[in-house]
Amino acid sequence: METMNAIFSAMKPNKRKTSYIRYHLPDTMKGLPAANTKVCPKGKAICDCDKVSLKLKKLPNVKSAVRPYKKYTPPQPRNKDLPPCYNIILSSSPKGGGKSYNCVELLTSYEESGFVSSEGNDVRMRIIWVSGGTSRSKQNNILNTLKCLHDKDRIDVEDDIDDKLNEIYDSLLAERDTIEEYNEYRRVYKKFIKSNIAKMTDEELQLLEWKSYIDPAEDPDAPRDFDGNILYHYRMVFLVLDDMIGGDAFSNTKRSNFFNKLSVKSRHESDKLVGINLFYITQNLKSIPAIIRRQTDIFVLLKSANREYIIENIATEIGSHFSKEEVAQYYDQIMKIPYGSLILSIHKQEKDENRVRMGWNNIVERDKKYIL
Repeated sequence: METMNAIFSAMKPNKRKTSYIRYHLPDTMKGLPAANTKVCPKGKAICDCDKVSLKLKKLPNVKSAVRPYKKYTPPQPRNKDLPPCYNIILSSSPKGGGKSYNCVELLTSYEESGFVSSEGNDVRMRIIWVSGGTSRSKQNNILNTLKCLHDKDRIDVEDDIDDKLNEIYDSLLAERDTIEEYNEYRRVYKKFIKSNIAKMTDEELQLLEWKSYIDPAEDPDAPRDFDGNILYHYRMVFLVLDDMIGGDAFSNTKRSNFFNKLSVKSRHESDKLVGINLFYITQNLKSIPAIIRRQTDIFVLLKSANREYIIENIATEIGSHFSKEEVAQYYDQIMKIPYGSLILSIHKQEKDENRVRMGWNNIVERDKKYIL
């Protein structure tokens, strides 16, 4: 160990007057075998693909920095082994392949976990299940097990799909805005109770008068869920689209492209945008518009006769994290398991060790040669 420490301490930059910097390997390290020899993708005995041989010159008048800012983090599941939010999930398999079951498994795990805001407050969960007419079918009785899926949020849409989905999104925006207004009134009312009225601003007094100085806990206009519980925080919403691909809501035309736009904006929040998790369920991966595939964070692959197409196209979308060879290896092994699902995550907040799963409760230990 002392010898190795001496070796690494000898790896010091050789600075020259030109301010170019080159790092030289000490003679004492030459010929030593690597502790963890990486398999070279080019077949070399000693892999040097990651070696940087650039000459860098520091520009003294340019600072590579940004000013301090507060980074926003949306509410996250208390169970840190669950996929982070917000996310877009795409699940594909033929009819009877287990897509709905797999989706309900994840949603159940989220229900059991619960969510917490960056301030440490509990955040309620809401599931909205939209399908083309099967959300209440007996074959979908599994949906009855979801505690956060209210009957009014089991929505069947066959006509005017784009209009209905816009209506749902607008209602989420309205709920978020109502909650923020309610919390502002709570703040003002608390200040009124605890301080002298002379310390209140004109705007605060006007708000109190408009609300008739009512206790927020007794306010009939307080935002509530379907069960009457007051909402203090915008809920963590999961919008499930069950085999809706192919409707006008997913068209690439300028007139009807609602979910194409939503897939791009669903992870953003502003006065006109609200954060939401999307779960696309489809029997045909080919029917998914490219813009949705490119925005997807998590791919759920179940057994399909279109093996070559699935591997080829999924590998293209997740090439920043996985090679085609790695995807094929996992797919072929997991598809031997009845109703086995290969789950691949490229979410930027995902734990590296959780990027490959077999089902939601098993992780696949990746071969180091595949780590990109």
